[in-house]
Amino acid sequence: MTVGTQAHADDQQFEAVYDQYFDLLVDIAEFKFRVPGTDAESLAHDVLISYLRKSASVVDLRRWLIGAICYASRHYWRLNDRTRSAELDAEFDRVDPASLYILDSLPNQLAAREALECLSPRYRSILQMRYFEGCTIAEVATRLGVKTKYAQKLITKCLRRAEQLYTRKEQEKGRRK
Repeated sequence: MTVGTQAHADDQQFEAVYDQYFDLLVDIAEFKFRVPGTDAESLAHDVLISYLRKSASVVDLRRWLIGAICYASRHYWRLNDRTRSAELDAEFDRVDPASLYILDSLPNQLAAREALECLSPRYRSILQMRYFEGCTIAEVATRLGVKTKYAQKLITKCLRRAEQLYTRKEQEKGRRK
């Protein structure tokens, strides 16, 4: 096979990958990570360009592309969290899926704020870092000066404590009526 023929075959293969996965990558960035549409398309293009450079070392194409778009979307928010306005903070709420069942017991955002008021300052600051400032677990660990695994346990402990204190507070309100 000549160099020109090989390049043409590589172009066709890349075109096929692009056609098959571009929409999926954009959807993941938009719906899972809430990246705005045009930025999601840019991230998908960046991921596909990275694939083009590293295609020889990619073993499982679909997994590699999905992992790359997830990483790119997280990186996008890390960069943009530093500069976004207070208005966007209210609109965008990233929740740790592993802890979602705990937050489901709190009826709404107002209840969550009331629950935070029941906590000690340390617990309150840990949950604010994670859920209101959008820090990753690793970032929370770094700020607290602890290991990542311990930070995850602390976050879970804080959520459970908030739930307990809030429930107790609501029960006391019910008794007073």
